[in-house]
Amino acid sequence: MLDAVALLAALVTVVLLWVPGLALAATAGLRGWLLIGAAPAVTMSLVGIAAPVFPLAGVQWNLWTFLVWCVVITGVMGVAVFLLRRRGHELTIPQNPWSASGHLTVVISVVVAAIVAVLVLRAATHGLATVPQGWDAPFHGNAIRLIAETGNSSPRALAWIDAPDNPGGSFYPNAYHCFEALVYHISGADVPRVINTGMLVTTTLTIPLGTIALVRAIGGAAGFAAASALVSTSFAYYPWDLYQWGQLFPYAAALAMIMPFFAVLVRWLDTRADRLGVLVAFLGAGLTATHSASVFVAAGFGVFLVLQRLITDPRDWVRKELPRLAVAAVAIVVLASAYLLGASTMAGATAAFDWPAVTSVSRAFGDAVLFGSDAPWPQWLLALFTIAGLLLLWQDGALRWMVAGYALFLGLLVAAAGLDAPWAQAITSPWWNDRFRLAAIIILPATLAAGWALQAAARAVTDKVLQRLPETTRSRRTAMSVLAVVAIVLAGGYFGQSHGYATRNADRMTWTFDSPVLTPLEHQGLIETGKIVKNGELIMNDRGDGTVWSYAISGRRPVIGHFQGSAAPPKRELLLEKFNRFGKDRQVAEAIRSLNVKYVMVGWGMIAEFKRAEGLKELDSVDGLTPVYRNPEFQLYRIDWDKLAG
Repeated sequence: MLDAVALLAALVTVVLLWVPGLALAATAGLRGWLLIGAAPAVTMSLVGIAAPVFPLAGVQWNLWTFLVWCVVITGVMGVAVFLLRRRGHELTIPQNPWSASGHLTVVISVVVAAIVAVLVLRAATHGLATVPQGWDAPFHGNAIRLIAETGNSSPRALAWIDAPDNPGGSFYPNAYHCFEALVYHISGADVPRVINTGMLVTTTLTIPLGTIALVRAIGGAAGFAAASALVSTSFAYYPWDLYQWGQLFPYAAALAMIMPFFAVLVRWLDTRADRLGVLVAFLGAGLTATHSASVFVAAGFGVFLVLQRLITDPRDWVRKELPRLAVAAVAIVVLASAYLLGASTMAGATAAFDWPAVTSVSRAFGDAVLFGSDAPWPQWLLALFTIAGLLLLWQDGALRWMVAGYALFLGLLVAAAGLDAPWAQAITSPWWNDRFRLAAIIILPATLAAGWALQAAARAVTDKVLQRLPETTRSRRTAMSVLAVVAIVLAGGYFGQSHGYATRNADRMTWTFDSPVLTPLEHQGLIETGKIVKNGELIMNDRGDGTVWSYAISGRRPVIGHFQGSAAPPKRELLLEKFNRFGKDRQVAEAIRSLNVKYVMVGWGMIAEFKRAEGLKELDSVDGLTPVYRNPEFQLYRIDWDKLAG
């Protein structure tokens, strides 16, 4: 699965994702598993805050400018911490220690979870050089290369892809794309490898470690952290369904930041170490910069966290926590202002979108609770552990706010999947009324619940075993040994029965990496196109075939840069309808001249129900087109401008 280039891209991704965040978070006082789990989210926040600032300051987006930015921010934090130490404050924030065996258990769980993720990706992708071909994948691919080659990190810069004739009229939160542009620039890997290795690192490391960070922040046991991490890569709803349908890479990356965000937030509120409040503000802005919907996800869980802490100690909350939260909220709004303003301009389009209901309310509820995920069979074992864990977590109280968040997003998921009422569309509009995006959210508390149930089961069995042993042998060492054996047996039983659901999850993803939309021959055709077409010359292409990948793969811009289900800008729509009449139609000829279209290409495969555009049919018979490259599934023609209608 990992060829040499993909391996390099993966290593670059790991180093770049962890090192800046580790430096800043460690300077702020985080340590241990909380530091390791929060570091990627902190790095993404550094990216997201810098991205809209750089263009305003006339700074190009590249590795060196980003590193200077990180050094400056970390240096400022370091000076602030130094001044605090001069006043007698401790740099580090103490935590209840885990035993050496506890740490080892957590490490093993991360390794096992990573192996499960690797098995899924190995079976689904057939190698990390394979082009992902879901709906949003070419948009993300083109965006990554655009930022890498132009150095323009503005959230408005991606307008060329979906609104090319209205550059200022489109917005997209682009922290994910800016980060991957750095990986693309440093590693020299092609865009598909960059996207796929980012997916690999997110699923194998970021998700399990982020889960551990939250458990560590609330003072949870190592066994709880290990069990939660162990199952974190098994759920179909998240992350795998986000990769197989729509290829929602930025949204998946944003959800991976939710656990670390709350880990740092809880740690800050518990310790009152206000330098962590700076990290909270950064992380809140980073969430917004990675995907706008993550703001609503954080708010959904956050309101229950606040309510739980308010009810626990109202006077302390009003006197000490409310002012801190207010300041953090203002800081997040300021740091994320470019993204919040941009998202507000797109709110109308988001709110107007409506996926039709696909099932009844009762079936939607059952599918959600049992993790059916449109598959023939639910994920029974995970569902059993999750349901039991939710009940136990509610009784325990520490994570009751996560259980309440689960109930909230479960309701939204059922509304999106089973109701067509206007109010259901309205309340689910931040997620494009998309049940897959909402289903992914419930996996965040479900992961913790399943881990809690596994830990509770291991402890219950251990207690039963110890009760049968003579009192003289019931030492701590014996108890730990028995617990270790029981945990291994339970984990072995889970994987023995489910295999981590690796095959099931891979089967659901395979189609999007083994699709006729962009076949290997078409991929090769796009590579050859980059050798033939000059930079600055546009290539006419269809709205529904794999040629929308042209810029990401070849570096040459197509007329249509993303799958378009609605009308393209007027000139481009005219070309789609009448391009093959350029020798007779003056309007078509003028559109070709004004856009500097010098070539036309067509691929064999089409996405979904798309049909070949009328203007791109029967090109072999069009006078003024000269074939310059052809294979059985891809054709590239040069346009003779002398034959354009005068």
